[in-house]
Amino acid sequence: MSVRDDIVQAPSVAAVHESALRVLERTGVIVQDDEAVVLLRARGVRCDGRRVHPTEEQVRRALQTAPSAFVLAGRRPELGLPLGGPDGRVFGSGAGAAYMLERGVAGPILRPGTLADLEASAKLGHVLPAIDLNGDCMEPLDLPEGERTRRGTLTRLLASDKAIEWVASADEDLDVAERVNEILFGARWYEQPRALIVLNTTAPLQLSGETARITLRWARLGQPVCATACVMGGTTGPATPAGVLVVQHAEVLTALLLCQAAREGAPFVYGGLPVMASLRTGGVRFGGPEFARLTVATAQLAHLCGLPVRAGAACTDAHVVDGQAMAESAEGLAAAVFAGAHFLFQAAGIMSSFNALSLEKYVLDADLIAALRAAVDPVRVGDDDLAEHVIDAVGPGASYLGAAHTRRHAHDAERPGGRPPETFERWVAAGAEDAVAAAARRVRELLAAHEPPDDLDPLVRRQLDSYCLS
Repeated sequence: MSVRDDIVQAPSVAAVHESALRVLERTGVIVQDDEAVVLLRARGVRCDGRRVHPTEEQVRRALQTAPSAFVLAGRRPELGLPLGGPDGRVFGSGAGAAYMLERGVAGPILRPGTLADLEASAKLGHVLPAIDLNGDCMEPLDLPEGERTRRGTLTRLLASDKAIEWVASADEDLDVAERVNEILFGARWYEQPRALIVLNTTAPLQLSGETARITLRWARLGQPVCATACVMGGTTGPATPAGVLVVQHAEVLTALLLCQAAREGAPFVYGGLPVMASLRTGGVRFGGPEFARLTVATAQLAHLCGLPVRAGAACTDAHVVDGQAMAESAEGLAAAVFAGAHFLFQAAGIMSSFNALSLEKYVLDADLIAALRAAVDPVRVGDDDLAEHVIDAVGPGASYLGAAHTRRHAHDAERPGGRPPETFERWVAAGAEDAVAAAARRVRELLAAHEPPDDLDPLVRRQLDSYCLS
């Protein structure tokens, strides 16, 4: 296989990879689109109706043409986001929630999401430096379905100049993406990767017609596709973690094959969000070590193939922002970061097993992201960092508190949003504000401080309004 020789993989990951190749050739994957099947057959893939059976050699050739890294172009050149490789890590906010979770006087409140909620989430993503990608956080259920993609996209573009994740749940969504990008960047907007979409496979072992059609269309334009398998162990996949990973790997490799058949060299992101289901309730379990284990294995499988990888999320099964919510989110995000994931999507604000969004948790997750970024930042070892001159000057048994070197580095460990340690008495005297209350206060402050970007040309703005609000 075409794999990265510079990565030493665990034997278990190699075994999953080889098992998925056997499943592909023996059992196959159903691709529910005739054009996609014809294209794969023309590339030599054995097809039994819509069931395709790629061989190891065919997968190997697709892996050879898919790039291991690319730059997602931003609205301005300085806003481009490297994705993949040793340093290309992108944190994207939550996406696709249908409900808003808020704190009420009598307890949590769950209500349908609105366009105003989507705007608030986009504003937070704009002002929080930890967030790289402006996600489609909220489904604005107060709008007619036919208007949501256009008006939601406009809302996000006006609230933030950060690159956005483009909605791609139906063929019509790509019409919006193409037209808006043409307005923003001109008729040849597609000459560099700039419009990342996230698609889901249909476990077990299927690509839906829409997923296949959208993959073909976007790959032909040279635009990045993140194909994500969301296999649930015990329901849409085997009841063992390894079996879940085999099904996931087979599905994603089929999407990769289709992407490269449409256009060799088209950017592709390996996506995996595998979970184990509770066989008592049928619900997914994002809490617990299984999700973290599967996240690490997903990253390792993509590394084995030399592909950029989406893995992990700040997801939780909790229905309120509490210790459970943040512990589960930290576990999922940290596993992905330390395993070397490149695209950390759903990284802020997601609650209730992906069904709801909380702005307070959005802020707390952004703090977590900032901490994880710092945790994986290599320790600098320049002369001033090693500080031998200071160590020699202070000597044994003395204090570094008064040294000029200490004063120069006094703020190095401070993080945006982080609160300095204080005594219990001072905390109580200041109002005994817990983390969630502090996050609610910070949401209000951040939204009040938001300043919309002013980089859109007036003619471009009029064209966007005319198209998106019509």
